[in-house]
Amino acid sequence: MTEFLKTADGSMTVRHPVLGELYHSDRGAVGEAEHVYIRAGFDAVSAGEAAVFEVGFGTGLNAWLTFRRAAETGRRVDYRAIELYPVEREDAGRLNYTTEPLFEQLHEVPWDGALHEVGAGGGLTKYRADLLTFDFTPLAGCFDVIYFDAFAPDAQPELWSAEVMERMFSILRPGGVLVTYSAKGTVKQALRAVGFEVVRLPGALGKRHMVRAVKPSVE
Repeated sequence: MTEFLKTADGSMTVRHPVLGELYHSDRGAVGEAEHVYIRAGFDAVSAGEAAVFEVGFGTGLNAWLTFRRAAETGRRVDYRAIELYPVEREDAGRLNYTTEPLFEQLHEVPWDGALHEVGAGGGLTKYRADLLTFDFTPLAGCFDVIYFDAFAPDAQPELWSAEVMERMFSILRPGGVLVTYSAKGTVKQALRAVGFEVVRLPGALGKRHMVRAVKPSVE
């Protein structure tokens, strides 16, 4: 049975049935997502069309907030996400983030690796796949920003390795950024090892730090 929990800012999250991990911070699901992924990530890349890759589609919260911000600012989004264990559409609806039809539309998009138009100005591609075995070669140099929202390093350390971060580095354009809620030392070390310039930023909702990692621009 799916377990739902209310976070400190009043928004809901869900617990992964196998790992036992929450999909969002218990300090606030919406608050953390807006701080880490929207303000520190999406808003930090240049205006115009933005290509976003999300590690861990989860409940669709980050995607919905991104498309909403894009609509507010007149931007178009090419949004792609990878997830091995998608949250059921019915469970996502029970989180009550919004009554906007767009949120339901994001969950109606099939996990077929194909581009689907959503909202008024964007496309969504969803890959149901394992991050460790997915072929990133066709996506090399395609993205402006990566939302790295995998479960915590203590729960799934293999997803935060230098090998994985090297793949993330490869799919970013020069000057692109990776943002994540985790500022753990091993995470920063893995990012630096593959060439990222790591910047530690204030964390969300009282958390000390988060990370923005930048792929150096080509001179």
